[in-house]
Amino acid sequence: MLKEHLTNSQISFIIFGVIVGYGIMPLTKDIVEKSGTGGWFALLIAIVIAIIFTYIFTYLGYVHENKTIDEYSEVLTGKFITYIFISIYIIYYFFAFTITTRIVSEAVKLSILIKTPIWTLNLLIFLISYYAVIKGLKSIARLCEIYGVVIIIGLLVTIVSLFTQGKLINLQPFFVVEDIKTYFKAIPVTIGPLMGMELIGIIPLHRKINNKKIFKYTVFMVAFIGILYILEVEACVTIMGHSVIHYKAALLAAVRRTEIKAFEFLSRLDGIVIAFWLMSVFCTITLWAYGTVFFIHKYCRKMKFNRVAFIVIALSFIVSMIPKTINQAEEVYKYIGYMGFVAAGVIPIILLIITKIKKYDIKS
Repeated sequence: MLKEHLTNSQISFIIFGVIVGYGIMPLTKDIVEKSGTGGWFALLIAIVIAIIFTYIFTYLGYVHENKTIDEYSEVLTGKFITYIFISIYIIYYFFAFTITTRIVSEAVKLSILIKTPIWTLNLLIFLISYYAVIKGLKSIARLCEIYGVVIIIGLLVTIVSLFTQGKLINLQPFFVVEDIKTYFKAIPVTIGPLMGMELIGIIPLHRKINNKKIFKYTVFMVAFIGILYILEVEACVTIMGHSVIHYKAALLAAVRRTEIKAFEFLSRLDGIVIAFWLMSVFCTITLWAYGTVFFIHKYCRKMKFNRVAFIVIALSFIVSMIPKTINQAEEVYKYIGYMGFVAAGVIPIILLIITKIKKYDIKS
């Protein structure tokens, strides 16, 4: 498959598409449960870490022009180490989009399609994702741009609406000095929803198309997502207080507790939230699926990209049905988060160090 070069804007929206997904629903519960009303500070720490990871990936792509991570990793570390790295990415991406699809199907079934079998919802999501994957990265990028704007508007309107109905007293204490250790201990939880920037590794950067402004685009997008997350958490807490820890889909629960006169013409405001949430989830699943197919196709060049995509999606559907309950699927999802930290942080840092030692950035 020929390399597809994307504009700075498209790359930034791909980052938005892969990061903002399933995590926006349980985000508030997880953060407040670990760090209380000081969750905003814990998130701020995670945002700084995510920005550093994003900058490293962008830097590697910019220095090793027109190369994807498997190509410049082979130059830096050799074939064997690269094979290990790429295997980690394949496993991570595969289980990420597989388990996310299962969890989302369970959530949709419980929320709006109670009588619909899980396998039907899974199959529908996988078929739509397959169609998007075979259309290529440029088409997915355009989709992320369109969906991204809708999701951002939807999230901002929802957040502002919640703040107008909530009680600011629920945010107190805003910050507790004695709990600083607790905020840092919450990093494993707060960093998870910000993972996804590793997808930059499969996008070849071309300096004629992606000038130095690419750093501003990627870093700004991650910072913007982080701010959205902070606002979402604070908005949900103003509505529900500490009781948010009892709701997996805290955002949805908060919306259902509000009565906004401006939206009286809508019988179900929560339905609108579910709609833009599903759009964000679809972008995430599709991008992870594309990443899986992209890397596997690198090692199976004799097979057509579309055929590899079909096999991966079919296998993913089978694996998605293995967990018997949503709790089992969520348990697997936690371990995927640990792999995400390795894929987004550990591997690029190793490649950055080698790049610096071998002075590839100076040569380029």
